[in-house]
Amino acid sequence: MPELSSAQAVLGELGLTSYEAKAYLALLQRESFTAAELARQAHIPRQRIYDVVAGLMQQGLAMQRPGVSVTYAAVSPDVALDGLMMRHRQALDSLSERAGGAVGDLRSLWSQGQVEKAPMAYIEMLRDTSVLSARFHDLQISATTSMLVMSKPPYVATDNAIGLDATRRIAAGGGEVRCCYESSLLENEKMVKETVEFVAAGEDARIVDDIPLKMVLVDHSRALFSLTDPVAGALTSTNILVEHPELTAALTLAFDTVFAKGRPLLEAAREAGYDV
Repeated sequence: MPELSSAQAVLGELGLTSYEAKAYLALLQRESFTAAELARQAHIPRQRIYDVVAGLMQQGLAMQRPGVSVTYAAVSPDVALDGLMMRHRQALDSLSERAGGAVGDLRSLWSQGQVEKAPMAYIEMLRDTSVLSARFHDLQISATTSMLVMSKPPYVATDNAIGLDATRRIAAGGGEVRCCYESSLLENEKMVKETVEFVAAGEDARIVDDIPLKMVLVDHSRALFSLTDPVAGALTSTNILVEHPELTAALTLAFDTVFAKGRPLLEAAREAGYDV
């Protein structure tokens, strides 16, 4: 019957085993049963029935009636279920009290954990191109005082409105935006036009014959660079984002060396025949 199935489910939620729930429902349907009769009525293996009945009596759902043959009867559902609920409330109250006591210890442990950094937590490896593009944009958005870039194909972003806004913002605040572009840029008219916009926004751009690696250095503290696989070549690269002022300072020296060898972009573009 549907209502009995629902009641059995509730009994299970109150902590009864499947056999205990079935036995209690069977006991409700007659004044009393012998153990053998209850096993048949509830479809419980006979060798398990005494354990099941003992469990019901311990939880206050059944009682034993002595006589020529011992029989078992159900305790009124009002009394039985109130008892089960009372035990659950007591257990919940006890758990709540213990949990409250544990909060202080856990909060202290959490506070200590906030100052503990995982080894190499300042390094992020980026292989997915969409994640790389997102990190590149994040760097440009967060940059405040400086942005140094070494750029070569394939480009992380084209039509880089975010970078253009960042260049204007940094330049307007008295910061520096410098970029080295590989000479192959001059073969791409669209890229030349976009780069001229960056120069107009305040970027100091240079053209160099060869860029050793793609790199972005932001605010003297963060570096994003790409390492080409020495075996697979340009087909495979690993991009690394590092928050490390000392490393960024060392990479800035490398950037300055490459930048010093370059020609102003507008000058190189005019020599290549562009009207800029």
